[in-house]
Parts: sequence; structure tokens; C-alpha cells
Amino acid sequence: MARLIFGGIIAILLLGLYAYATIVAIITVECLVQHGPNSTCQYGPNLTEGFTTILNLVGGLVSALVVAVLAVTKPDDPPSALALTAKIRPVDLTKTTQNVVTGVSVAYVIVWLICGLAALVVGYMQHADVVPSLTASGKSWLGLAVAAAYSYLGVNPAR
Repeated sequence: MARLIFGGIIAILLLGLYAYATIVAIITVECLVQHGPNSTCQYGPNLTEGFTTILNLVGGLVSALVVAVLAVTKPDDPPSALALTAKIRPVDLTKTTQNVVTGVSVAYVIVWLICGLAALVVGYMQHADVVPSLTASGKSWLGLAVAAAYSYLGVNPAR
């Protein structure tokens, strides 16, 4: 149970960092597009190394978790991190705990979808290369979203 709690806290903190970095990058894109590269935007086209790392590295880790959860979830069921915890059987948890874990898992996937889609649309489709790290994040999210969809739907490429 402690493993589930601490793992969940770490995953949520990483998702929060990814969401924050995505929002800052989008605000920076909008500022640079509106006011130009010589404006007084808080960040320039090249975000700090920290934001770039969060967008790319943590974004990839968050995406990997989403793909893993969706890969072990049946297409008719909501995503749940309980599917990843082989040492914890659902019968060992109360119904309330199972519902909370499932709710947090669904919210996690939704936040990942919103952040990734925003990075794709703003950073790659509308304003490509205004903030290169957001463009890279949007492109990589697209590939990982396809992998997540294949995992969830159980689609296997024809052999």
C-alpha cells in the first residue's frame, strides 16, 4: 500500500511539473508572437535548461507511464494504476481506495492529453519553432499518443 501511495505522489508531482512547464512554454509562445523576439517576455525563445529538461525528459516519463497503464487496461475499463501493481491485489484494497486510484489515474491521463495536445497545437501546428523545446515536446507527444492509443485499443500492426 505504501508503494502505491508514494509512487502515486511521485507520478503526480512529475505530471504537475510537466503541466507547469507546458503552460509556461505556451505563455512564452503567445508573448513572443504578440510582441516579437525583442519584447519583455519573461522567457525568450530558448527557455531555461530546466524548462527544456522538464518538457522533454519528464514529458517522456509521464508519457511512458500513461502508455504502460493503458497497455494493461482493457478497452472497456477506465485506466487504473492498480493494473501496474502486481504485488497489490484489488481485493486487498477497500472499494473507496480502488475508486480513488481509478479516479486519479483517469485525471492523470486527461491532464496528459490536455498538456500534450496543447503543446502539439500551439508549439508545432500554430507556431512551430517559436519555442523549440515546446515544438519538440509536441512532436514527441504525438508519437507517444499514437503508441498509447495502440496500447489501449490492443491494435497490433499486421504481420
